[in-house]
Amino acid sequence: MIPKKYHSVIAVVIGSLLVTMSCDENSGLPTPVKSTTKLTNANSSLASYTFDGKEGDPITQDVASRWIANYTNKNYGAITAHFFGRKALENILAKSGCIGIRFYYAMDDSFNPNLLLIGADGSGQNFLSDLRARGKNSSVVLNAGAFSNNSLLETEEDLIATDKSNQWIANYNSTNPLGVQAHFFGNEILRQILSLNGCIGIRCYYALNDAGVQQLLLIGVTNEGVNLLPLSSSTLGRVADGGGTIADASFPCPTYCPPAAPTGGG
Repeated sequence: MIPKKYHSVIAVVIGSLLVTMSCDENSGLPTPVKSTTKLTNANSSLASYTFDGKEGDPITQDVASRWIANYTNKNYGAITAHFFGRKALENILAKSGCIGIRFYYAMDDSFNPNLLLIGADGSGQNFLSDLRARGKNSSVVLNAGAFSNNSLLETEEDLIATDKSNQWIANYNSTNPLGVQAHFFGNEILRQILSLNGCIGIRCYYALNDAGVQQLLLIGVTNEGVNLLPLSSSTLGRVADGGGTIADASFPCPTYCPPAAPTGGG
């Protein structure tokens, strides 16, 4: 979904701790998907814009399910999601001036897909640090309503050196130079998900919208690895108390890249 504001703006800046998400499902490389919209003026990295923490909106469960299926069907056997523990996310959001988190696509030294998280201030500038946090592998909901037996911990995170994380981001960009490189979500929708009863972290799903543009969808997760959803689902998870939230409408890079490092973690 295209963000509701800043449609004419170009650039982005992100924040501090960088978190890496590990694979949730089968190993494999996601097929690079070139965006056909959202790439206008991608090189205008010094354009003026601000973040206010409200970036990102809920998406309906039926649309989310369809977009996840769009990706899965196009990338059969590939990694479909990654998990970040609550503490990793809260450590990033606790940074003074942090207004949200940028989720970077990355590939490790063996070119296995991953996600790296970096906090950002209101100007979109990345917070830099010597080490950035990295999430560990988790299990994902299986088909036919079955769930994995592996428990998740809210403290699941690792540390990755800044130079290493930047290399992983560069690895991904080298394979997908014209596609979406990162997604920014404001702190409001992230905290909305983390506030769900029983939520110990967030699972991030690769998705393709109906125009074929790459998206990232965020869903809260229990310590049993079950997704917390707005509605009941036999394959995706269970209903959260009071109704869950599936986050979409991130601000992509391009066009909202950090001025100091328009195509990298900086």
